[in-house]
This record gives sequence, structure tokens and C-alpha cells, in this order.
Amino acid sequence: MRDGMTLWRERISSYWNEAIRYLRLIGNSGFLFTVYFLILIGSFYYSQALEELPEAFPSLWVFTVIFAIILTRGRIRTFVKQADVVFLLPYESMLDRYFRASQIYSYILQSFVMLVIFIVLAPLFALRISNESGSFWFVLLMLLIAKAWNVASIWQEQRFASGQERGSHFLLRLIVNGVFTYLLFSGADFIYLIAVVGIMALLYVFYYQKLAVKLSIKWEHLISVEQKMLMFFYRIANAFTDVPQLKEQVRSRSYLNGMLGFLSANKKSVYHYLFARTFIRANDYLGVYVRLIVVASFLLAILPNGWMEIAVFLLFMHMVMMQLSTLWFHYDTNMWVDLYPIEKGDRKEALTTISFRLLLIMTAVLTGVLLVSSTYLITAIGLAIGILFSYLGSTTWIHKRKKQAW
Repeated sequence: MRDGMTLWRERISSYWNEAIRYLRLIGNSGFLFTVYFLILIGSFYYSQALEELPEAFPSLWVFTVIFAIILTRGRIRTFVKQADVVFLLPYESMLDRYFRASQIYSYILQSFVMLVIFIVLAPLFALRISNESGSFWFVLLMLLIAKAWNVASIWQEQRFASGQERGSHFLLRLIVNGVFTYLLFSGADFIYLIAVVGIMALLYVFYYQKLAVKLSIKWEHLISVEQKMLMFFYRIANAFTDVPQLKEQVRSRSYLNGMLGFLSANKKSVYHYLFARTFIRANDYLGVYVRLIVVASFLLAILPNGWMEIAVFLLFMHMVMMQLSTLWFHYDTNMWVDLYPIEKGDRKEALTTISFRLLLIMTAVLTGVLLVSSTYLITAIGLAIGILFSYLGSTTWIHKRKKQAW
């Protein structure tokens, strides 16, 4: 049996080597520019919203609820695999350093997410909360202390066999965190905060630590948690490139069979049919497509009339085109498709057809939103640009995008 830390370093190195390849593809896709642009838009309207925020706005309760949930939620990333049930189970007592490294790693990642959210809310904090609660750095330090207690407690909760037991302990920590965040953001005396931190420490020492003596690690649960977290990352990456690990996720969705004729166009073409079927049934192509349209529609509905609506319109059209480009690679590892007597340009024509029709549907939906929420001029410009983008995107740009996969 290798040293636990050696195994840990091998596992985390293997994961990040794979993750970096996907992250590089996401970065090269132009998605980061899209995020940056949306942040600029959000920052502008965020500052305007703060200026118009009514005095009665419950800022204290907003911070209390948000950070109580952030502190309570969280999973321990262990990088365990299905085979570990057989090969590592006999050495469980020798894996203390391995699982301690997992807790530290998870704490750092979850603390980073919490820091980002706190920075996003910093203007509201400075405007409504800081006068009572104290400085940004003091509040952040207290939140980090509470997060450390939660991560350590979550790890011990993984020893419970039933989800009901883990759920009841989640509720217990949510109550403790709710009291803690309310006292923190309301500016309560420091002695009260220390008292709650003391209760956290006592709970961990006299209750949670004893679980390690009474209960063993539930390997099947750890593997299940790890697989869910891994699949979450793969689903994000799958919006930008084909992810082989998701190939087997197929849903029937027979109620959408009526769309096949519209999407496939040429019923005699193998790839027209395969791409249409794949979009409706496989992975999360349809889900990402629908979600992007919904988010774009929401933004167009709330944005003030002007060029910003056209910019958002184009950004989301581009994001959908990127997602559709991954259809090209879906059957790359399927040898049976290579046996079909397919003409050379059939695959390219099929991708062009389905992407053009799906982009036109998106254009129609977003134009309908603009027709209700914006001016006739902006609506007409959006319609014209949407049709032009649908044509150029499906015939030219999407075929340049597909060349970026490794």
C-alpha cells in the first residue's frame, strides 16, 4: 500500500491534468469574453440598483440567509473511485492523511467561492451592513472560521448510512449557521459570536469526533458524491466540447419526436437523423439550449431599451452556436457510424442544417421578447441580426469552432 499522500497527489494531479484541458477549450471558445462582458453589464446596473434601493430593503436578512446556506452547503472532494471499495477498504485505517488532504482541499475551494460571493455583495455590505457588523476583513475572517467547522463536520457526517440522518445534521448546522450569521451581520457584541463559535467547537469535539470512533467510512456514499461532482464539471465542459464520459446519458423524450422532421430535414441522410436524435435525447444538449434561451429572454426583458439588448442578443446566440458545435464530435468514438455508406459532405451539411434551424428558433423567441419589452426599431435590428447570425453561424463559424477540439 502506497503512502496516503502519494496516492492523493496522484489522484489530484490526474484530475487537474484532465480538467485543465477542458478549461483551456472553454477559455479558447470566447466564453470568458462573454462572462467579462456580462460582468460589465451587471456592474453598471448593479450600481444603479444600489442607488435606488429603498431603505426598507431587508439587507440584514439577505446576508444572513445567503451566507448561512453557503456555510452549511458543501461536499468533500475525495477523488475516490469505484475500485477503491475493493482495493482501499482494507487499508482504511492508513488513509487519515489522504482524507485530511481532501478536507483541506475542499475547504480552500469552498472558501474561495464564498469569498467571490462576498466580494460581489461588497457594495451592498458597505452601504447597509458594515456600519453595524464591522470591517470587511473581520467579517470574512469569522466566516472562514465557521466554514472550517462546517467542512470538518460535513466529513464526519459522511459516516452516516442514510440520507435522512445526513439531512437532519444538515438542518442542525443550518440553524447554528443562521444564528451565527445573524449575529455577525447585525453587529452583535463580540462575546455572543465567541459563544456561538464555542458551541461549534464543543459540538465537534464531543459529538462529531466521536462519530469517527463509532462509525466507519461509507465508501459507496463517497463514490456517489464524487461521481456527482465529476459529472457536474463534465456537463459544464460538454457545453463547449464533446465529453466522452457523458456519452451514455440518453433520455427517451418520445414526446419530442415531432421535432425530428423539422430538425433532420433530409430523412434519407444518416447524419441529419443522428444529429437531430442526439440533440433531443443525448447528454444535455437540449437542456443547455433551453436554459440559454430562458436566461437570454430574462435579460432582454429587464434591460433598458438600447444597444445593450442587441449585444446580449448576439452573445447568447454565440453561446448557443458554441454548444451546438459539439454535436460534430458525438459519434467520433462510435465505430458503427463509420460503417454507413455516407457521402463526404453529408456530416457537415447535417450540422449546418440543424444548427441553422435551432438558431432561427432562438431568434424567433428572443425577437418575440424584444417585441414585448423593447422598441420596434430594436426588435427589427434584433430580428435582422439574428437571421444573419443564424446563417453565417451555421454555414461558416460553427465549422471553424469544431476544429478546436483536441
